[in-house]
Amino acid sequence: MDSNYDALTGGIALGGMRSKSDIRVLLCYILKSLGTPFSKGALNEVLQSTSLANFFEVNDALSSLSLGGLIESELRDDDEYYTLTPRGSEMADTLETDLPMNVRKTAVASAMELLSRQRAAFGANAEIIRLEKGYHVKLTVKDGDMIMMETLLYTADSLQANSIADSFMKSPGSLYSGIIDALEL
Repeated sequence: MDSNYDALTGGIALGGMRSKSDIRVLLCYILKSLGTPFSKGALNEVLQSTSLANFFEVNDALSSLSLGGLIESELRDDDEYYTLTPRGSEMADTLETDLPMNVRKTAVASAMELLSRQRAAFGANAEIIRLEKGYHVKLTVKDGDMIMMETLLYTADSLQANSIADSFMKSPGSLYSGIIDALEL
């Protein structure tokens, strides 16, 4: 078997990861880009929903990274949460360019969107502030006491202010991920 293509390919789209080592590098890259612990379930969701890797290869890669001391895990809320070790961070820095840019961008955007949806469920708020002329709509996403995003928008009338507030509260993660996408992180 060609060592460049040694991963199971079921459920993998064209352009997805077909190398076990590429999957390990991608997982480290995602964790480094997020800069926060991320669950095994969430990593699986990100890579499966984008068809970049399948369930079996993601779990195998996580085990390998853990055994190699590149990631550490902590059990909380019935899921394992992973963080990079300094060695894992170094590997992500060194090998990230081995992965295609579109793969890196797709995976990180999907992970950030999922992370923002998870966090938004805990602390999304839309506040309408009446001004002398018009309204401000203050949109906030918090994780506990930490503000993840705060945006202040001006609207000319209350109808538009209420519409923005309602749309935001239906899907607060969409605005957050849209800003991230617009900044091309």
